[in-house]
Amino acid sequence: MLLWALPTPPHRSPPLRGTNSGAFTRRTIAARWPRIAGRVIAENDFPDPINARIQALRDALPDGSIRRLRDDEAPDAALWGEYVAPHLGKTWLEVPWFFGETYFYRRLLEATGYFRAGAGRQADPFTDQKEQGLAHTEARIEALAQRRSRARDEGDETRSVLTRLLRSALWGNQADLSMWTADEEGPGHRHPEQAEEHLLVDDTPAALAQLEGRDRPARVDVWADNAGFELVSDLALVDGLLAAEAVGQVTVHLKAHPTFVSDATVDDVHATLATLADADEAAVRALVGRLRGALAAGRLRLRDGWVWTSPLRARELPAPVRAEMARSDLLISKGDANYRRLLGDRQWAFTTPFAEASAPLPVPVLALRTHKSEVAAGLSAAQVDRLDDEEPDWAVNGEWGVMQFAPADASPEAMRPSPAA
Repeated sequence: MLLWALPTPPHRSPPLRGTNSGAFTRRTIAARWPRIAGRVIAENDFPDPINARIQALRDALPDGSIRRLRDDEAPDAALWGEYVAPHLGKTWLEVPWFFGETYFYRRLLEATGYFRAGAGRQADPFTDQKEQGLAHTEARIEALAQRRSRARDEGDETRSVLTRLLRSALWGNQADLSMWTADEEGPGHRHPEQAEEHLLVDDTPAALAQLEGRDRPARVDVWADNAGFELVSDLALVDGLLAAEAVGQVTVHLKAHPTFVSDATVDDVHATLATLADADEAAVRALVGRLRGALAAGRLRLRDGWVWTSPLRARELPAPVRAEMARSDLLISKGDANYRRLLGDRQWAFTTPFAEASAPLPVPVLALRTHKSEVAAGLSAAQVDRLDDEEPDWAVNGEWGVMQFAPADASPEAMRPSPAA
């Protein structure tokens, strides 16, 4: 396991790249992305010209050159023209990993014709995996909904219930179809005690304190991650937040188009609710009813935007996005990719304080993340030494998690985007 041990000034830690970071990053570019492209061909009934374009993308990895997108009619074409410009002609291994990964999934949509008239228009190339991911976790979904029903029946909408829901949302992030297919056995814990042992940081009390003692109901924002069971665990958390007296509204931010295989879109939320509405278990149907009621009442809002499928790090988020974030009382960031966005996907020393490594944002942030990449902060030297000795792949195997809090940054810089590095 590679520990970025040398201290680096804030904002200056280099981004991960396939050429100079750990073996996992290089393997993702050279092996995982081609495998994902191959699955798109195998799991869809696209015509030959689309499959040929996907295969050409697959063949270009990892040593092909970055080029401009060719679907100029797409709504985000101008934005991607700006994002790609600094990297033209570089190989996939040479560009920053976060840029390369978001660009790879956008290139997949270019290949399938997602934004063009034709067979691939608005067709989610990952639908098969998403549906399997939901179907294979039916028992876990029923158990989660039953726990929510018991809490409501007992009038137990307390801090302890929110703490348990946050834990469920954290470990729900172990389900990630870009890492393990729906029929593969992904990471998990054999018993609750192991989950506790694998929680490296728990800042839940500091985060929940942000919602208490206010003279008005709090607004909570959620940066969502994966569809499937993780999305259901997030929706159960939303249900619990809305049941708490301190919370008035929850806004869930989703992806504007399919990406990272299982990242959730607004359509995925509605499709998930439609599927669960037909469940045999009454508690599942009741959860769906409460969520749909919250949507109708405006207490639950679903929002998407091109910024969440962009390669922008959190320090680079545009001023309007930052201004909207500042209206929230707590931001809950879900998953590994959002965590990488917060930390700029940079090679911070793992012992760098989380509040220092994360972007200066005008909102308190609670990051719920299971470790699936070599980006981390906020750990102790003793933790890192022990993990490196006992489980060398701990930073990428999805078995270990953090719940890390950073207070709102009150400086003027928090409201202004930093220039891209």
